[in-house]
Amino acid sequence: MAPSNAELLLPVYESWARGDWTPQFDVYADDMEWGFSDDFIESGLLSEIGGKSPRLRTWLRGWERWHCAAERYIEAGDTVIVFCHYSGRGKSSGALVETRGAHVWTMQDGKAVKLVVFPTRESALEATGVEIDG
Repeated sequence: MAPSNAELLLPVYESWARGDWTPQFDVYADDMEWGFSDDFIESGLLSEIGGKSPRLRTWLRGWERWHCAAERYIEAGDTVIVFCHYSGRGKSSGALVETRGAHVWTMQDGKAVKLVVFPTRESALEATGVEIDG
């Protein structure tokens, strides 16, 4: 039996939970797009997966450490919503950050073709039209 779309994403979140942002995963499509939802100032999608992502490097530069742990996977057809817990320490300020958000993945034939980062779980659910209990 083939793994579910959520199962295909497990190695990604195992790495990110450790704060390891370097791997390029087999689940990524060659032309995968990723970016931030319109809820962010710097929204929009980019195709950067073929190499090191300048946008991601810029984001990580401000952090002594930054982790993203998956707390829940919700599958809805070719869409996987992942509720995330972020934690980090600012490089300059030393401030500790703990917050929650969500990622919305679009999968196609076992490959991730798009990832959109949302600042809240509610905004991710609203954008996808997915309703959940609890």
